[in-house]
Amino acid sequence: MYIDFHSHFLPQIDDGSRSIEESVQILDVLSENGTEEIVATPHFYCNEQSADKFIMRRNNAYERLKPHLKPEHPEIHLGAEVLYDAALIGYEDLPKLCIEGTKWLLLEMPYVQLTDKIINGVADIVDRGDVKVLVAHIERYLNFTSMKELRKLMQLDVLGQINAKSLTKFSSKRNCMKLIGDGFVQVLGSDYHRIDRGDVPVKDGFDIICKKYDDFAEYVESNGRAILDDGELYDII
Repeated sequence: MYIDFHSHFLPQIDDGSRSIEESVQILDVLSENGTEEIVATPHFYCNEQSADKFIMRRNNAYERLKPHLKPEHPEIHLGAEVLYDAALIGYEDLPKLCIEGTKWLLLEMPYVQLTDKIINGVADIVDRGDVKVLVAHIERYLNFTSMKELRKLMQLDVLGQINAKSLTKFSSKRNCMKLIGDGFVQVLGSDYHRIDRGDVPVKDGFDIICKKYDDFAEYVESNGRAILDDGELYDII
């Protein structure tokens, strides 16, 4: 069983799926490749809209899609991909943006060098106690920051997610495998946006990883189940 923790298949809410028809196509591809559960994570920017307005738009997109879902499609969990901003440290409605039924927040870092100020800001979010942080596609930040700086972020009380597509590209595969070997990756996501963008299901990432780490799929399934159940992660953090 594969759980996809990062996706943009909800129709016409962000830069992902452009229509209900495309959303169904995306879910068809993912289900055909073994994805059984998926977290819908449309983009949220705290300086553009309120959490309540975002949730209303997200839920409306889901309700429009629901009549078109098929029995074989993955089970859907609603969440958000929240772009880091210092304003989030004291943002009262932050828990509303977590994966529904959990305290887990998918947090996207800004595409700049990770400074101590930013890393300390993430630490302050973790210290709030009402959310737990899952850092989105951690491999991407190495295009802007050093491995040393990324390590400082991932050594906080956070979990890490990588994109399956990054494992299929020569330019990013090595960094992904390094992050996995260092213990910074707990779950995968497809970050699926559009049917013609070249995104891949999480199965493609697992096929590559498991050639080196043959028990990784079981490890990630255990992590994913604990996250969605909002259970304890004693062996991970």
